[in-house]
Amino acid sequence: MAIMVFFYPATINNFGETYKQSYVTQHQIMAEQALIALQQGNNKPIQNLLREDLGAIKKGDRLYPMKRQLILALVQQSYKQNTDKSWVDWGKEWYQLDGRDVTAMAYYYAALLQSDKDYAEGLLGLEMATQRFPQHSLLNQFYQAEISRSANSKD
Repeated sequence: MAIMVFFYPATINNFGETYKQSYVTQHQIMAEQALIALQQGNNKPIQNLLREDLGAIKKGDRLYPMKRQLILALVQQSYKQNTDKSWVDWGKEWYQLDGRDVTAMAYYYAALLQSDKDYAEGLLGLEMATQRFPQHSLLNQFYQAEISRSANSKD
């Protein structure tokens, strides 16, 4: 084996590329299937994929962009439908994976607003994040919606 590595590095590199591509392709197929199920209203496959197959994936890993895309799709769908609160947990987890992702930050602070004990932290976080990133439409949308909701509840 050592001789093969020394004399045939191109062969070893080709094997590595093939293995890597197979690994990525396998997960891309599973992600596409999970996204189709999500569009049909079933969020269990995407949650299972995120927990079981992609659970150990961290920012910087080869599959992280795919994991981010899946979490974004799940959070957006669950938030829009408001049928369950899975977006709250996934929004928090997403922000823990990448605290510099402004979209993750928006959903994280919106998720904090769902809990009485975390409400103040969520509102303050949204306010500060909106000041730091005034052009981010999702942050502005969440902040303005919460300000309006607060104003309406006081009336």
